[in-house]
Amino acid sequence: MPLIGLARHVVFDDTDGAGVILDTRRGVYLSLNATATRMLRTALACDSVAAAVARLREDFDADEETLTAGLTRLTARLGEHALLEKDANAAAPRRRGRRKESR
Repeated sequence: MPLIGLARHVVFDDTDGAGVILDTRRGVYLSLNATATRMLRTALACDSVAAAVARLREDFDADEETLTAGLTRLTARLGEHALLEKDANAAAPRRRGRRKESR
């Protein structure tokens, strides 16, 4: 079960390394830089902070304390915007790929 889950009204797209989170209830989106995007993907895939930090250490030259603080800040920020599922075990993150252009 994931460490965090996105709320059902949230769509997460990370097709180009940087991410976008769309809040479909409010019609607003948040842009994430590449680091925050990687942290979010990892938190959605791992079942504990320790597992997420271990995976992130493979990608970033940072110590456990720094990575844990980054995950905590990201989670808090998403929570402030009501983008997280209250019960992460019930969440199913919605991801979308790149949209095809119409002609």
